[in-house]
Parts: sequence; C-alpha cells; structure tokens
Amino acid sequence: MNPEIDSARSHFDVIVVGGGNAGIGAAAHLRRQGVTDVAVIEPQLVHTYRPMLSYVGSGQAPLAHAERTQRSVTPKGISWLRDSVVAVDPDAKQVHCASGRVHGYNDLILATGLVPDHDDLPGIDDALATPAVASNYLDAAEKTWQLVQDIPRGGHAVFTVPRPPVSCTGTTIKPLFLAAGQWKRERRLPGITMTLVVDRTDLTGIPKLDDALRAQLKDLNVRVLHGTAVTGIDTAKQAIDVSGPDGARESIAYDMLHLVPPFRGPEWLTTSGLAGASPHGLADIDYTTFRHRTRRTVWAIGDGAAVDTDPSGGALRMQAKIVAKNLVAQRSGGSMTSYDGYTVSPIATDAHQLIAAEFDRTKKVSSSLPTFFDPVRPRRRAWVFDRYGLPVLYWNLILKGLI
Repeated sequence: MNPEIDSARSHFDVIVVGGGNAGIGAAAHLRRQGVTDVAVIEPQLVHTYRPMLSYVGSGQAPLAHAERTQRSVTPKGISWLRDSVVAVDPDAKQVHCASGRVHGYNDLILATGLVPDHDDLPGIDDALATPAVASNYLDAAEKTWQLVQDIPRGGHAVFTVPRPPVSCTGTTIKPLFLAAGQWKRERRLPGITMTLVVDRTDLTGIPKLDDALRAQLKDLNVRVLHGTAVTGIDTAKQAIDVSGPDGARESIAYDMLHLVPPFRGPEWLTTSGLAGASPHGLADIDYTTFRHRTRRTVWAIGDGAAVDTDPSGGALRMQAKIVAKNLVAQRSGGSMTSYDGYTVSPIATDAHQLIAAEFDRTKKVSSSLPTFFDPVRPRRRAWVFDRYGLPVLYWNLILKGLI
C-alpha cells in the first residue's frame, strides 16, 4: 500500500501523531496486535535515527547513515498522512491539521516528541545560524563536526545540558566526550579549554553513573557548572549569559558552542487540554500504562509524554510495544501491561568507549551484560554495539515492531 494513499480520509480507527521512533514503532506493534486501520501523521519526508547524530557530530559517521525516507520506514498497511497537527478536540475525537483537514479517530496515540522552548531561551535559531554554534539536537550535527575540527588551539569550547525535559540526558554530554577524544588523538589536549553548563543539580540523577562521569570530566579538566541555566546568547560577542544556583550571573565567551536548548511539548498539547500541570507542556498520562489521565481514548509515549523516566531510544522500544498492547487490552477488557520506567542512556566517554547506562524509574542501575561486568564502566564492546549494532536493529527490527 502507498503510505499516503488515504491522506484525504476523514476517519481512522487509530491515529498516531508523530512518525519518529515512538510513532512508527507504535504503529508497527498495533498492526501486529491486529489493529489494521492505522494512520501516522508526520510532516517530514526524511526519518532520522537520532542516536546516530552524535557520531555524525564527531566525524564517526556520515549523515546518510542516520537517514531514510519516511515512506520507506512507514509499516506496510499503515497510512502516512504528510501533515502537521495543530489541535486535538478530544470531545469530538478529532485531530485538526495544518492543511485544514480534520481526521476523526477511535483511539489517539501521541508520539509528538519535543520542540525548542523559545520563550525560555530566545534567539535559538539566530544563534544556530552563526558560524560558531552547532547542535546535534537541532539537525546541525555536520556543523558540530566542522567546529570540532576548526576550533583553534587555545580556544574555548562550551557544551550545554538543559533542564528536563530533553531526549536522553546522557546524549547531551556525548558531544563533549567525543570532541575531547578527537582533540586527544590530534594532541590538541591540553590546549583547548572546555566548559559544561548543566541546568541540573546532577548529570543523570543516577549516583553511580554520575560519579563515573565526574571522574571522566575531571580527567579532561572540564569546568562543570551545575544548576546553571543559559539565559541568553550574545552572538555578536560569541558569549552565553548564564544564571547560577545562587542567582549569580556570568557571561561565558566561546569559540565553539554546542547548544542543547531547553525543550517543551508542542503548544497545541496544552491548548487542546491534554497537557498536565507540568510547566513544560507534556502529555498528562498514567506513566505505567500510557493512557491519558482523563481521556480514555488518548494515549502518549516518548519524549513529549510525562513518562516519569529519562527518555531514550531503548525506552521508546518498550513503550511502543506496551502502548499497543494496552490499547488492545482496553478494547477487549483485558488487563494492562505496566511499564517499569526502563531506559538506557548510552554515553560515549571517548572515541571508542561507551557506558551503556541502563536503569529504571527507581534509579536502579541494570545491565543487559553478564552480572560480573561493571554496568557504568566504559567499554569498547558497548561502543561497537551502539555505533554499529543498534542501527541495524533499529532499521530492520525495531521500526517493524519485531522486537
């Protein structure tokens, strides 16, 4: 079936909003659960395997390895509506799109992801358009790699980690470690100063993992500013304004800035009445079942949902499977499957070393490796799997709902 063939239809059994990892995975699992009339609303022509962007930004992979057409990853039998959602009417069970089309549904799965919070940090797009600012999170990974190569000896590289929500906290630290690994190989360290601005009191919130990361940062002589928010970007001076935990303000000049801005859920989640009390507009769900707290036919997974764990690709794989099972279970009166908050936050600490960082909602560190392996020790084997093994699984199994 041509994934766009039903784009003018007015009603679908299930509509999935978002054609990324979470949305495509959920659609694929619904098909395998016997739900046949499913549409995915996604405006982009290109589907990106976002974990690969860290490696694009460090020169370890070309961008082409992270991209495929949206048509090619849409599961067979699923309708792809190339459109953007602007509102949801949960009373009428309708989705309103930017094209003017209105689509009805029996069940709705929100897999929206996050958008940059321009109110919290103005000037994000303007900053990204300047020569010294890049971001793997804002589709500028190739520029990140260019800046890593071009930074002068004696230069200052600044990396930022925003307050929650953000997709995979560990990935926000990856660009620093991978850049440092490149500079070490080129014998430019010491010689490049690094600052990490972290708008949190910790790094990941997992004590054992944070201890390991702090040791790595100390070895690299990185200045780490905890509890510090980026409040402004002065592109003319090539400096960021920051506010520390005690309210102290500072201007930090940079020769290279890897910016991970603050994020929030799409505004229409809030205006449609589907966001909760969180100031950042996440879908208000029961985080064990993914069903909306007040709308029984609305479900949500992924970065834009209040899942009460650190979002990641590994988390999305399980969430997509569970939300499909629970949607079908609700229809048949069966019992629902509970999500324990499992997630994985792979952090490369050098060019070919990586901490897998698996944990659950209680912050308990787990590991898919044998128990005698230290789960927070950097390993080459973990890096090989993250760089080469996971992409194969993603394209061939995860997006097809096979695992």
